[in-house]
Amino acid sequence: MKILKIIRSSGWLVLMPTLVIILAGTSNIHGQALRTTVKIETMLKRLETNTDRFSRSIDVALDRRRFNNTDIEDQANALVDELEFATDLLKDRADDNIVNTFDVNEVLRRGMYLDMFMQRHDFTPASERDWRMVRSDLDRLARLYGVTWTWVPQTIQSSALNNAWTRQVIQRLEETTDQFRSSFDAGLDRSRIDGSAYEDFMNSVMAQFERSVDKLEDDANSSRQLNPTDIRLALSNAAAIDDFLRRYTLPDRTRRDWARVKANLDDLAFVNQVAWNWSMRSNIAPVASNVPQAQGARVGLMTNRPLNAIAREVRHELLSELPYYTVFDWIEFEVLPDNTVLLRGEVTTPPDTKLRAEAVVRDVQGVSRVVNEIRVLPVSPNDQRLRRELYNAIYGFNSPLFRYGIGSRQAIHIIVDGGRATLKGVVDTQADKEQVYVRARGVPGLFAVTNELMVRGETMVR
Repeated sequence: MKILKIIRSSGWLVLMPTLVIILAGTSNIHGQALRTTVKIETMLKRLETNTDRFSRSIDVALDRRRFNNTDIEDQANALVDELEFATDLLKDRADDNIVNTFDVNEVLRRGMYLDMFMQRHDFTPASERDWRMVRSDLDRLARLYGVTWTWVPQTIQSSALNNAWTRQVIQRLEETTDQFRSSFDAGLDRSRIDGSAYEDFMNSVMAQFERSVDKLEDDANSSRQLNPTDIRLALSNAAAIDDFLRRYTLPDRTRRDWARVKANLDDLAFVNQVAWNWSMRSNIAPVASNVPQAQGARVGLMTNRPLNAIAREVRHELLSELPYYTVFDWIEFEVLPDNTVLLRGEVTTPPDTKLRAEAVVRDVQGVSRVVNEIRVLPVSPNDQRLRRELYNAIYGFNSPLFRYGIGSRQAIHIIVDGGRATLKGVVDTQADKEQVYVRARGVPGLFAVTNELMVRGETMVR
């Protein structure tokens, strides 16, 4: 007897995640069942062999396409691992004569995700040929278990079919997000930001990402058409997490789990034809750089003014090479006519940030010398408390300014020295600038608040 639950949509038969088929035989079909068992064993061995061959060829393809040590390689490895794990589990069940096609469903689903990954990227002919062999094996596997299966089309024209595939992808996204949340929490606890306000902020970003995924799941489960804006919101939230993981070292397990989440997000965008890549993120510079416009004048770079080559390189190095630079630090620089770089600002501990900033700027080609006037702020428990409370007041969930905190480089910097706060950075509107000031003034225990925020597009000459 077969118990089969299949969703029929516009002439397509779509395997859903809840599909379970239980095969039971009688003495009349014992011989047929035995022959089927032999076929299944042979099929699984062939699938295992071809998957191993594909794994080797995709490794070569990743190296040749300069994907080595990139997110693309992480995603490929994660997807291949998942397919191999699901296949091994099915093989173990078959060896024990336990035929539960939920396991078949898992193999096919993970093959589907890997197939969409192959469609999104251009690999070598050898890897594409090996993948076609794996696909053929998976088709045979579905037929042997009596499962009607179709691969997602290049372009989904049926809205009902699109919804069915989207539900599958979102369910997988929900599962991998839960796995990542667990390893992310463990990774943060062992990181150098453990117990800091920045850890609190990243937890809030993670919570916002989870809520955006839950919203997609609710819409998909209610058969509503997904709003592309909701998909882009989930992708943008994920980009903030991805940016953080690029800049901070977390355990390998955390990174592997995140690669799985990213692969499913890519599939979600792919199925719903939402244009996306992981470089599509806003990047608000937290380092203020200045170039001379006239003798003795410094112009904030957070305007649209162009930079000369040296200033661009100095800014790039400061953004890339200061791992301890946080929302509670501020560095600005000026390139003088003789290519001397003057560094100013305030940084918290560790004081290595000041020395490292000077070292990376000195290595920039064309810089004649570096004058380092960065000040290391004194250690103060009261100032540290004020930093945390100011951070929560400005970036908290109940704040309309929360969006300025998305990403690992927050737009509004909070400098606290001796109970006095200075606000630096760039905001979109004058109203936002005033809102930041009002919220900062509401923090008890501050002696004074100085608002040096700039509104995007304005020029400030000092």
